[in-house]
Amino acid sequence: MDGNPWKNGAGWFYSAIFREEPLKPRPRPEREKLPPLLDAARSLENAPGKPWQSREAVFLKQARLLEHYEDDYPFSGSVVYYFPTYQSLSDRELRGYFAWRTRLRRGQVEKACRTFAFLYIYELLHCIGVPGPEAGYEALSRFYRDYAQEDGLVDAYLEEWMWDFVVYYELSPALLTDYTQVQRDEAITRLEKAETLSPEAVMEAVAALAPGWISRSRFCRDNREDFGRVLAGLLQGMARHYAGRTQKPLAEQLFGRLQWEPVRLFESAVFANPRKTRDLQYTVDERFRYRCENGLWSLLRHPRIEGGIRQLERLEKSVDGYLREVLGEKRTIKYDPLPKWQTKILQEVINKLSEEKEAAQKAKITIDYSQLDRIRREAAVTRDKLTVEEELEELPEAPAVPETPEPQEIPDTPLSPPEYRLLQCLLYDRPTDWVRTEGYLLSVLVDGINEKLYDTFGDTVVEDAPAVAADYIDDLKEMIAP
Repeated sequence: MDGNPWKNGAGWFYSAIFREEPLKPRPRPEREKLPPLLDAARSLENAPGKPWQSREAVFLKQARLLEHYEDDYPFSGSVVYYFPTYQSLSDRELRGYFAWRTRLRRGQVEKACRTFAFLYIYELLHCIGVPGPEAGYEALSRFYRDYAQEDGLVDAYLEEWMWDFVVYYELSPALLTDYTQVQRDEAITRLEKAETLSPEAVMEAVAALAPGWISRSRFCRDNREDFGRVLAGLLQGMARHYAGRTQKPLAEQLFGRLQWEPVRLFESAVFANPRKTRDLQYTVDERFRYRCENGLWSLLRHPRIEGGIRQLERLEKSVDGYLREVLGEKRTIKYDPLPKWQTKILQEVINKLSEEKEAAQKAKITIDYSQLDRIRREAAVTRDKLTVEEELEELPEAPAVPETPEPQEIPDTPLSPPEYRLLQCLLYDRPTDWVRTEGYLLSVLVDGINEKLYDTFGDTVVEDAPAVAADYIDDLKEMIAP
């Protein structure tokens, strides 16, 4: 042996430990014999010695070839591939998919692995197996209703792709009416006109955009009307402030200015652009528009939708907390304080609401109609006692006054003839001595007039003295003839 220990160690390793052995080839699984059509589809796949094609292009060619293929192959087991194509599947799995698709097309909906579900959706996105885009959308809707909603992941992707399907194939925008994006867009459009809308309309727009806090807060639910008026008043005040100071509408302050942003239709799907779309414009509504230029898609939209929704929910919580303090609620909440100018608007809105409530409470008159009959009976007894014949003292002769004739025909009013005659005298400055001489009580006639005209005027029209309330003289003269 050599005196070099390193050389001696290496020699020992190669002589005693290391051995060169030939590589054994891996055993190949036996390929299952495929039906001729599936075999033809396999021949379209990328393979050594063939021109390379994108996996989307290969998928579309195979899908068109296998559009009407049916199979009854027995298959069980789970298949997991991300962004699957036919080429992803083994021969057994491929036949298992087409057997499942055959049953599905015949109306037999069976729960399968997500790979099969996504493959079927990819086919429909290319209008494979349907006569046209309208039928394709119906098939997607049916699959969404009968299958996808049982799987949260499939549900989320399919809902987004169905929207893209309508745009890409230029179907009717009416198909998108129930989508969240459209409903939000309509609510933002209403908020832009907040200054001119009623509080109810503003509140509906807010509830469509940011229902989170409103639905969670019990105080908001129990005081929905007052809360809605205060929040709407705050937003309307903010809209006036922004329009005057910044020349920008409220919606733009919350959600940003409308702008074109690049988008990709059917994102995360295997999609080969079968229409070869290069240039296209599609309008969902007055402000929600798509365009395709040289094959690149863009969308006109607000860039800060989610941020604006969060800001609205902060405003809702702040109004909730502020109202609780004003109303003396025992359970208070922590909320973000508003800027001074917004707090000033909020205080003005709440003060106005309080004043309106106080005025309405003062104007509210409660009439107990059940007591009117009793009052009339007692008044009649009193009148009889005061007008007993032959026991009245002779009164001094009164100066002659012109007689006020009782109207022969009473116009269309709820008043009785004596009540009509009394109101006539009061309006046109005529004497009322006939009331006593004819056996009536002045107070009873006045009560009758006020009671019967309350529904029309909502107020007392004849005051003590008696005299007609000045605010109603002109209106009453149109009702009572001279």
